[in-house]
Amino acid sequence: MTATGSGCYTGEIHSWLQKVFVYADYLSKQRLFTRNCPVCNSAKNTFYANNDHLDYCRCSTCSLVFMNPSIKYDAIQDGFKGADELLMEYFAIAAKHRRPHESHPPDPMTDNKLLDVFKIKQTGRLLDIGCSFGDFLHKAKHFYEVEGVEVNPFTASIAAREFTIHHDFLSKLNLGKRYDIVTLHQILYGIPDPPSLFRDINEILVDDGIIYVNTPNSDSYAMQLYRGKSNHLYGYTSQNVFNRNSLKQLAELTGFRIRSFRTEWLDIYLTDLMHYLDHEAEFVHKKNAGIEGYDEKIRAEEELQRKLGHDLGNRGNYLVAVLEKK
Repeated sequence: MTATGSGCYTGEIHSWLQKVFVYADYLSKQRLFTRNCPVCNSAKNTFYANNDHLDYCRCSTCSLVFMNPSIKYDAIQDGFKGADELLMEYFAIAAKHRRPHESHPPDPMTDNKLLDVFKIKQTGRLLDIGCSFGDFLHKAKHFYEVEGVEVNPFTASIAAREFTIHHDFLSKLNLGKRYDIVTLHQILYGIPDPPSLFRDINEILVDDGIIYVNTPNSDSYAMQLYRGKSNHLYGYTSQNVFNRNSLKQLAELTGFRIRSFRTEWLDIYLTDLMHYLDHEAEFVHKKNAGIEGYDEKIRAEEELQRKLGHDLGNRGNYLVAVLEKK
């Protein structure tokens, strides 16, 4: 099946994104709220990019990229809790295309989602915040005592079929226990107040506990190239895009320090790049479903990139870090 097939994930997401862009345009015409940096509270920032509808600034103090002006915090939170019909449509698409889980344990020293944690802690109690459908919990259950936190009712209901899921924001939960590991997979971008979340995590971690973070990287080659067209600035849900410095600042402000840090994935493909240079207005980073055989071409390029083994340094599209208490 080509990328334009009726049952193709990329095609469905491309169509969904068109609705997201329309809604972002609508939001851009509403009353938005100027804000200080949500990490260090600095009022000093410079314009970074516009995603065709909404502006992003870079903090002059800690270098966080964040939406400014922004929509109301309550609207963001309520949206993730199920009030946003577009987000619920996305979760329905994601659920439809989920892959079956492997029955055998993954190799924790090669699995991209496990290796950074497993190098430090091989056992213990693990809490995955923003666990969505529970996909990471299926990997981690072979090595840790796992639980999840999820605010979205649809995804939480699926994860709860097999795991203990706490259905609310961490700040509103009384978990009554402490954890060795807390994991944050692709949720920091949508958190209106990251320091509050990290302080709440500090309270539930044991003294030698760790936080695993995987989140978009504002210093990536892809963001430098595509700017407002980058997939990290789609629509209206991306509030924050961290780099190493802004994550370090967040850690220091909330009682943590970075123990390990790396970045991953180039997310620049010749197939995308040619389309961007020829059709910038209609370009959608990693979701150009109108190109014949798009998914197959992207997969082939990803395999080539893996074989080439480029050292991305701090410039990969996602940052991966482990934080420990100071």
